[in-house]
Amino acid sequence: MKKIVALALAAFLALAGATALAESSETLILTATVEGLDPIVLSAPASGLLAPFSVRAGQLLASGETVFTVEPQRVYAEIEGTVADVYAQAGESADAAVSRYGAVLSIEYADRYQIEATNRTGYNTVENRDLRVGMPVYLRSANEKHFADGRITAVNGSQFTVQVLGGDLVFTEDVKIYREPDYGNKTLLARAELSIVQPYAVSASGTVTDMAVQPGDVVHPGDYLFSYVPDVLDPALRGAQNPTAVTAPQALIVTEVSAVPGASVQKDQALLTAIPAGTYRLKAQAAEGDVGRIAAGDEMTVTFDELDLAPVTATVTAVDPLGDSGEDSSRYTVWLDFEAPEGVLPGMHATVQGLPSA
Repeated sequence: MKKIVALALAAFLALAGATALAESSETLILTATVEGLDPIVLSAPASGLLAPFSVRAGQLLASGETVFTVEPQRVYAEIEGTVADVYAQAGESADAAVSRYGAVLSIEYADRYQIEATNRTGYNTVENRDLRVGMPVYLRSANEKHFADGRITAVNGSQFTVQVLGGDLVFTEDVKIYREPDYGNKTLLARAELSIVQPYAVSASGTVTDMAVQPGDVVHPGDYLFSYVPDVLDPALRGAQNPTAVTAPQALIVTEVSAVPGASVQKDQALLTAIPAGTYRLKAQAAEGDVGRIAAGDEMTVTFDELDLAPVTATVTAVDPLGDSGEDSSRYTVWLDFEAPEGVLPGMHATVQGLPSA
């Protein structure tokens, strides 16, 4: 009798062991989703206003494609004259030029002569002492060979300043200033010498991005002079053809756009988030009864049921230890690396299969 019981017990244990072995070697089947890897953030290279753009979430960007442009601040001439000096070129510091030279560039006035005079050197009448800013005057050289018109630009008691307008006066000549164009002796306001008006200084702060003029160029009010951004540009951007453009460093799939056209942005402000095209990973879900049978380094087979593609191999890189606390049982995230075949895109579904870890 004891022998029969022992045989029966041995048979039961053998059956139980075979069942356990079968269960432990049962193929794991997980559902997975393709996700992007290593997100990339594109940021503003400088402060300013964003030019119009049309990029959107989900868009595929080609490598080198211009996505955004920050509009540099443009500077225009406010006077008529000739560019005297340019102290900074594209890519150079406007602040350094202003610190050393007092300006980014200077412009000589078209009417570059003026006269500092006193009416004590003229004919003493009430009319000759009644001077006002904006009053026209008439100029003649002391030898009476050269002439010009003028306009009073400042009056301080008996002192006044005259802007010389055109004419052919010679800088070394003494000049007589008259109230009337007939140059009558009784309308003589003063005798004086010509002086040169200091060039008009044009300043900025930041980095010059473009210089459109050079010494000797004649400019008029409204003519474009140069552009700048109010920041120190990164060295790689200084002197670039379009230093305030934001380009895709590689093929990217846009996941989020965080800026709007025409908005004011600051240097290094995030404008867009994207994932590299073709570089993906798999996010799978494992039931709590299976999570202990999966380990980093396991190789599994991936099939894309909706695509006519051959199976590929994926490697488990991590198993998250925190489940989602479902109603019946928790599920745990399993991450896998794989070489994405052509045609596989983020968001696609896959089936992952493999034998459990030993």
